[in-house]
Amino acid sequence: MQIGIIAGNKNLPLLLAKRLSESKKFRKIVGVCFKGETSSKFCKYVDQCLWVEVGKLKDLSEAIKTQKVKDWVMVGQINPLNIFKEKKWDDELKKIVNEQTNFCPHTIFQLIISYLEAEGINFLDSTFYLENDLAKNGLMNGFSLSDSTRENIEFGLDKISKFVEMDIGQTLVVKNNAVVAVESLEGTDNTIKRGAKIAGLGITVLKFAKEAQDLRFDVPVVGIATLKLLKKVRAACLALEKDKTIILDKEKFLDLSKKWKISVIGLTRR
Repeated sequence: MQIGIIAGNKNLPLLLAKRLSESKKFRKIVGVCFKGETSSKFCKYVDQCLWVEVGKLKDLSEAIKTQKVKDWVMVGQINPLNIFKEKKWDDELKKIVNEQTNFCPHTIFQLIISYLEAEGINFLDSTFYLENDLAKNGLMNGFSLSDSTRENIEFGLDKISKFVEMDIGQTLVVKNNAVVAVESLEGTDNTIKRGAKIAGLGITVLKFAKEAQDLRFDVPVVGIATLKLLKKVRAACLALEKDKTIILDKEKFLDLSKKWKISVIGLTRR
């Protein structure tokens, strides 16, 4: 079997490539990477790396076709700010978004996937080989919840279940039964910083997917860097949608969260 990875930035592409390599199911794993986005470390886990510029859809398509691999997984972010840098787009990308008025990243990436599918490429759910790395139901690190944190989780769960359907962001910060920060293009960590600046110690952070989240390219992810930030701002709890949120370095993440007295809980959306 052969499989390809279209790799964005940060650590999720590295995790997927490592899991695919460990599975021993594939005789060939190839990667298409983005200059200025994908980590060079990614290449050590795959048999071949091809590099393209962000915004060059034709080059991306041609790079994929050269590998003669049918099944692909798209993982990792592309800086959302690149969505607005039209001067870097090639004619193919301009053509598919020409009539779009909705420039949210999710919409643009859906258009790109549809374009590549029309070229004969099959995209797999990016969580398929990462089941053990997903958030699971209930408290995951054995650190108990205070009564006030439970109240904030209940309050936040109702709010985030509605918020994510607006396709603005995936993260909500709450405290004392009030929403103090919501995520947009600035990302999870900047949302947490803003929420902590407003509300101070003891915030609860929730990160969820929308009901119709396209897991072929857009999966909520948390990692050690975010956990260190939660420690720095002395957050009380991190609530994640179960079976839809990936935890990078999961075992280490949960060990450290317990050590730093941050509850980590998996929940079902309302």
